[in-house]
Parts: sequence; structure tokens; C-alpha cells
Amino acid sequence: MTSNSIDTRGTTRAIATAMQGLERRFEVVADNLANLETAGHKRLVAYSQHSSDESGGAKGPSRQEALVAHDFTQGDLVQSDDFGDLALKGEGFFAVEVDEQIYFVRSVALSRDPEGTVLDSRGASLLGEAGPLRTNDPNDALRIERDGSVLSNNELIGRLRVVTFVDPTKLVAQGGGRFLAPEGTELVAATNTDVLQGFRERSNTDPVRELVEMIVVQRQYEAAQKALTTENELRQRLNDLSR
Repeated sequence: MTSNSIDTRGTTRAIATAMQGLERRFEVVADNLANLETAGHKRLVAYSQHSSDESGGAKGPSRQEALVAHDFTQGDLVQSDDFGDLALKGEGFFAVEVDEQIYFVRSVALSRDPEGTVLDSRGASLLGEAGPLRTNDPNDALRIERDGSVLSNNELIGRLRVVTFVDPTKLVAQGGGRFLAPEGTELVAATNTDVLQGFRERSNTDPVRELVEMIVVQRQYEAAQKALTTENELRQRLNDLSR
């Protein structure tokens, strides 16, 4: 490029950044649609945040950065007539444990191992307030009260650990409806939440809204591609004229 050439790299960078944001929005929509049938799934929401461009060591103009967060609003509660299904009405999460790592989930499908340890469908131990729940009779049908009390053969064996977070946006999704709380994440006991046995919480994703979003993103991406091609052609013409 000569000293008299036209430099429009800022425009190119802006369009490329916008396209990256659109790609992230498309990934979010695809994830939400893929998890429509995942019990307790919390939809992802893409949003933009302005940040300074400090490439090359110099602080440049602000640019939009595509970020993603979870929407923790309640999903629809559906009666399943399977008393192994547990869901929460209100804020909060059940706690399950795998290899000494605690995860937090919105829905649980109960099972038990031969020793009577209460598990979820993926083999994680379901935690009570005093630790993993265990029964003396692995074949007994458990009864779960709305306050989280767990009864086996009409005897109280514990109470489910149900917690909520001061800032749930700090939770890290692990797939399959599980969330991990990073060290230092503040949690408290959920006090206005009911445990429902024989219910499942659906994903809070609205499939119609997601399909509309997918169409909008695709059209905007196509428009950005055309704009980028046009801008590159214009830059080449201007540079040719400036020589």
C-alpha cells in the first residue's frame, strides 16, 4: 500500500466483528433448539457489550463484544405421573455429587444403586442437607414432600438440599442441565421453593421465538457478507485510483 492509498481497514474490522457476533447468536439458537427436550434446561441469551479495542498496544475505539448468559426463569411444569421425577416450583437447584464434585440441577429422575444410595438418572448421588441420601430398602418407593422431606417406608431419611444463588449468572453450564458453581459463588437455602414429585420442568426455550431469531440472524449474516464484499471491492478501486 502506498502512502496515498485509502485505508478502510476500520470498516472491514467492524463488519468482521459484527459477523462474529452473528455467528455466536446462531450458536446460541442452535443450542437452545437442541435442548428443547432437556428437562430443566435454561435457554441461552446472546447480548452485546461495548469494549475498547486495544490491539497493537494502543487503546482504540470501542467495539461490540458478543457475550452469552443463561435465562433462569421458570420453565413449564408438566405432570409426568412418574414418581421418580422431581422438579422445583420457584427459584433454586437440587444438588448432586459425582466424584466429590457438586453440581446443581433443576430436575431429577430418581434411581438407586444396590446399596440404597439415591441417584439421579446419570448416576450422581442426590444430596440431602446432611449429605448423600440412602435408604435401607432399595426397592421401596420414595415419597418426597413439597418441603423436600424424603420418606422411605414412611420413615424420614433426610431432606433434599435445595439452594439458590445470590448471582446465578456466575454458574457455569456443564451440559445436560447441570451447572457448576465456581469457588466463592455465594449460595443460600431456597426458602420459597416447592419440590414437586411426579413433575418435570420443561426447557424455558420458546421454539417459535428461536426459529424467528435464526431466520433474522441468517439474513443479517448474508447482508454483512455482501457489505464486506462490497467494501473490499470499493477499497481496491480507491487504492487503484490513488496510485
